[in-house]
Amino acid sequence: MAREWQQRRFAEYVMPDAVYYQSLWAVRDLARMEKRVRELDREITGDGCSASVVREGRRDYAAIRPTEKKAVEKITLEKRVEAIRRALDTVPENYRDFVYANIVYKKQPVGYQTKIWKIWKQRFLFHVARNLSMM
Repeated sequence: MAREWQQRRFAEYVMPDAVYYQSLWAVRDLARMEKRVRELDREITGDGCSASVVREGRRDYAAIRPTEKKAVEKITLEKRVEAIRRALDTVPENYRDFVYANIVYKKQPVGYQTKIWKIWKQRFLFHVARNLSMM
């Protein structure tokens, strides 16, 4: 398996290695985050009957707040997903799918000039880091 590394040609898009790898893993985690947002949406807007119903005499409910915790998690994930999607919109449409597939599935280029898609990959990851406030 090839090691991931960032282009150094365009200095304005070079990130510290830790930030670069965080960006990579954030993009690789995108599908899971989107799935979790859908699950949380169903749990929060469900039928209203769940294990979190307050019982008579329960005094510590204010400390538990299960719906509030789910709502905060959902908002946090939605912001991360939106930040990654906005960064993906900065990549020209004909390179988007490939750049995403290269990062997530480590697919190798077929029919793309290596130099050009690597530049777009670097810029995409830079925008991910910036949108997620890692830089």
